[in-house]
Amino acid sequence: MWDSVQDAYHSRIVEPGREPLFLLLVGLIAAFLLIRFSTRMIRRGTPWWPGNVAPGGLHIHHVVFGQAMMLVAGIGGFTYHGAQGGLRDALGFTFGAGCGLVLDEFALVLHLEDVYWSEQGRKSVDAVILAISVIALLLLGQLPLGGFTGKPSVGQAAGAAVLLVLVVVSLLKGKLWTGLIGVMLPVLAVVGAIRLARPGSPWARWRYRSRPKRMARAERREARVHRRVTAFKVGAYNLLAGTPDQAPAAEPVVEPVPAAAPRPGPAAAAPEPARARPLPPWRRRCAVFAEWYLRIAALINLSAGLIAPFRERVHRANTGDLFTPVLVTAGFTAALFAALLAVMLRRRKRAAWIVATAVVALYTVAFGLALAIQAEDRAHPFNWVSAALTVLLLAALLASRRAFHARGARGNLPLGLSVLLIGGALVTALGALLVRVGTEPEAGWGDSFGYALVRLFTVSGFGQVTSRVAVDRWADLTINVLGAALFLLVLRVFFRSPQGRVHLEPDDERRLRALLEAHGARDSLGYFALRRDKSVCWSPSGKAAVLYRVVNGVALASGDPIGDPEAWPQAIEGWRELARVNAWVPAVTGAGEQAGTIYRRVGLKALEFGDEAIVEVADFSLEGRSMRTLRQTHNRVRKAGYRAVIRRHREIPEAELAELVHLADAWRHGRTERGFSMALGRLGDPADGECVLAECRDENDRTCALLSFVPWGAHGLSLDLMRRDRESENGLVEFLVTELLLGGAAGRLPVTRVSLNFAMFRYVFEQGAKLGAGPVLRLNRAVLRFLSRWWQLESLYRANAKYQPAWEPRFVLYEKSSELPTIAVANGLAEGFLVRPRLLGVGSRRRGGAPHSSGGATGAGERGAGLAERR
Repeated sequence: MWDSVQDAYHSRIVEPGREPLFLLLVGLIAAFLLIRFSTRMIRRGTPWWPGNVAPGGLHIHHVVFGQAMMLVAGIGGFTYHGAQGGLRDALGFTFGAGCGLVLDEFALVLHLEDVYWSEQGRKSVDAVILAISVIALLLLGQLPLGGFTGKPSVGQAAGAAVLLVLVVVSLLKGKLWTGLIGVMLPVLAVVGAIRLARPGSPWARWRYRSRPKRMARAERREARVHRRVTAFKVGAYNLLAGTPDQAPAAEPVVEPVPAAAPRPGPAAAAPEPARARPLPPWRRRCAVFAEWYLRIAALINLSAGLIAPFRERVHRANTGDLFTPVLVTAGFTAALFAALLAVMLRRRKRAAWIVATAVVALYTVAFGLALAIQAEDRAHPFNWVSAALTVLLLAALLASRRAFHARGARGNLPLGLSVLLIGGALVTALGALLVRVGTEPEAGWGDSFGYALVRLFTVSGFGQVTSRVAVDRWADLTINVLGAALFLLVLRVFFRSPQGRVHLEPDDERRLRALLEAHGARDSLGYFALRRDKSVCWSPSGKAAVLYRVVNGVALASGDPIGDPEAWPQAIEGWRELARVNAWVPAVTGAGEQAGTIYRRVGLKALEFGDEAIVEVADFSLEGRSMRTLRQTHNRVRKAGYRAVIRRHREIPEAELAELVHLADAWRHGRTERGFSMALGRLGDPADGECVLAECRDENDRTCALLSFVPWGAHGLSLDLMRRDRESENGLVEFLVTELLLGGAAGRLPVTRVSLNFAMFRYVFEQGAKLGAGPVLRLNRAVLRFLSRWWQLESLYRANAKYQPAWEPRFVLYEKSSELPTIAVANGLAEGFLVRPRLLGVGSRRRGGAPHSSGGATGAGERGAGLAERR
């Protein structure tokens, strides 16, 4: 198809001398779109976008620049009349750009008032669209009044006069567009003159006043047809040029009324905010159709890029007089582009809808022009099928516009454009170098750059550029893979979701502490909701809240919701709605069984992924054969002269607590901080005075290890932090935990239960080692044991099992199974098992954390490192 389009452009635009007019049209459209984008950014108050031009406080409208460009280009066109080549084309483009700037402020010139963002300002958009329509018809060979060559004959003059009469009648009947375009398309003028007038037109006032039946017909037709067209026009104008400002409603004049005696009664309820209209099922099906089309296109493109025979078939179907449907070609870049668009459309992102609609609309225009101009293209049924699929996809996208409501993060556009420009220049230059080196004879730089640009998107042929250059297949694939990586990065930047609020507000923390005081005994992880890198979503009643953090586009909630279980569903629904609006993937990690049941009721799916070790203090004892290893470790450490000191944080002097915080940071040895769902993320904060700190001191009263526990209700503790001096004895952490449990069992400490740690995939390790375990279970256990070399999965389970705890299952909650890999990556990033690569120096500056404004220091993590220390 692209060969035929290029041939048609040369034969219908270049050879008849219409290229300056075509470039004028391109310049007009480009200038209008650019200035509308600029004014919308200024109206929005985007800080990185240049503002209005106002030297000395004088606001210069862009119509001034447009007039200057039209004047320069117009004078240049008359001065260099008959000039050929680039100068004539440049003058045409400049004149068109000036027309775009002037017509964009047509309403200002008409009203002599700045009405740019008012309803009157819509006349500027009408003027631009009318100008584009007239120029496009001129390019297609349609001339006003039928056109004349030489002196018009009597018949031509009579036909022009009749056409003018029909145009005037159409205008008097209130059909502005039909009349104006009818000057060049006589059929429209005839239709407009014959059809009923609009009710508010001069023709209707003059002719229908004494004919009520005809006026009633006109009003019914207005309600049935024109109002729908007007609604569509308003929506299209809002999308193209921005929504106008709402005119302030006039304040009604209220007559003074004598005051009446107040009557007792309930207070008037505040009006509820207007809710978005539910999306009809057929519009949702249109959105699903668009998603599946892009998925299939991505699969075809990937298969064509990998399989040579299939690639050749696609190549033959996309060259010559044939063309394939939109986004169906051979190449990894096109496959990634279609696949990522499908994923983002599934997340209902507005930016993805805009990109997809723009691309499909451009393809639709190109296919329509090819079928309208080229007779040989119309001869192939395959082309009609491709065009029909493209039009169907465009219709589905337009019909499902309301389904795509999620907005991206601020700053996506400039960052994405920067990545595209810089990365595109580098990749194109590298591709051109590969082409130039890999061709015999050596290709010119112009052809090399053109070939590299084409190969960034597809590995099939494209017009005359690729036919002049022949390189090895490996060079094609290399350039296309580089282009795929670049486009993937650019689209990821363009479609980034908002990061959300990071820190808890002081008022949120105060309210959460009140809920924990009333309901904190339900969940051992409740106190970890006070991490200050989490965000909070409250229920409407304020009796419950969901704590989450946005990680890699996932709204990752941890533990159970805080507060009254009866209010949990409302808080969960609010959190899911927030995720839906921002296109986040909702997920929960470490939820208990009660919370998991409620999450399932609201539509999430549950997956058990581990167990929490909980020790009932009253049942704990070192007696018995099963406790032999722990008993020996405890006795060995005690005989070596070590002792345990257990205190509340508020009982420790400030200077001593600061020294312990310093030791905890030093013993971390600069490793990546771990912990999210079961770590508080700080130590020594004055607000955490009820936390318990257990120190292990040697015979010289020197602290060698320490544990920190957060409150779990009134009489429970949950392990948060474990640190020890690496040069001291092994077994200090087990000694401290045992001393705490024995002290609680003896009544010396007001503790009835202790949550020790979380063992991921405990069932696999425990059951996979038993006699008779199946091959799948044994294979899973082998894989997890291999991963334990880095992440201490099995060692954590073994370290917890020695205390003979009760195992409480913990669950991951998710909406769609296809999102589990994304959730796993986000969970790994949040817990510290995975680390994003950072530039040298950036990571070192962040490695130690930063003190919180309320006091204390960060550095609490790696909850399970001490329990799993090596003997």
